Amino acid sequence: MTIKEGDFVNVDYTGKVDGKVFDTTSEEIAKKEGIYSKNTKYGSITIVVGAGHLIKGIDEALVGKNVGDEFTIIVTPEKAFGKKNPKLLKIIPQKIFKEQKVDAYPGMTVSVDNLLGTVVSVSAGRVIVDFNHPLAGKELEYKIKINKLVEDKKEQVAAIVELYGNVSDCEIELKENEVSIKCNKELPENAKTAIQNDIKKYIKLERINFVKPVKKE
Repeated sequence: MTIKEGDFVNVDYTGKVDGKVFDTTSEEIAKKEGIYSKNTKYGSITIVVGAGHLIKGIDEALVGKNVGDEFTIIVTPEKAFGKKNPKLLKIIPQKIFKEQKVDAYPGMTVSVDNLLGTVVSVSAGRVIVDFNHPLAGKELEYKIKINKLVEDKKEQVAAIVELYGNVSDCEIELKENEVSIKCNKELPENAKTAIQNDIKKYIKLERINFVKPVKKE
């Protein structure tokens, strides 16, 4: 079956930049490449094609492919994390870091006004910080495998909840045009909003109820 926008597909992928793996759904590859994180959940992921769950370049590459296809693509910066924006290079007085008892150094990740940036250089009492995405301006290589189409509505709901809520053990009940979702933790309001929007748009369910988890005594 040919994949089109709006389809739920289960995929595995590995992304490289400058020949080095920076992202993967495979725990084995993550450990082999030295990028494993115990806080990351590994394994295949179910996304909606064209919904922006993955970068634009992958979304576009999936359209027209078939279940079982395994392929490699090159993604330009415009369809990945964008081009470098010179306006996002900021000069910050070094004294601001010293006041916070922080010794800035090149490559250091810092948070300024709730924005994450990377220190580019430190000299003459000033620190240059790059607030561009770390992969902005980079051409990426992705190896992708399409495992299956996900057509069961309960599985589709579960996939969307996991994408936005970062939880995978929710109870989901479907009844006609309604779905009830009960997770083991309260979801943030912004996650609930995103989940509701995607369920209505891609699964065509109009009533979405979030059941509050029962607090353990």
